[in-house]
Amino acid sequence: MRYGETGYNLEIDLSRGNIERVETDPRLTELHLGGQGTAAKILWDRVPPEVEPFSPDNLLIFSAGLLCGTPVPGANRTAVNTFSPQTNLLAHSLMGGFFAPELKHAG
Repeated sequence: MRYGETGYNLEIDLSRGNIERVETDPRLTELHLGGQGTAAKILWDRVPPEVEPFSPDNLLIFSAGLLCGTPVPGANRTAVNTFSPQTNLLAHSLMGGFFAPELKHAG
């Protein structure tokens, strides 16, 4: 783990059944600070404005913050980001529990 992140994203394409492990740019961590910021950057770069929310081209991103899996109390949130069918804007949800630390420790 470099600093608070693993250095990799796991990209899963359900329509093709393809799973790919992609190395991340270390500058993204510095510029966008963790799961929510990086997810917003990925959505901005990879989802064009004309994509409908229920389209297969829309991304659904599960991410963990920089402090997940560390001894910091309360740092256990999983962020889920996509473009909302209700507003056609960025939708962001958080959930607690063990998913984010397990996701992070899985690499």
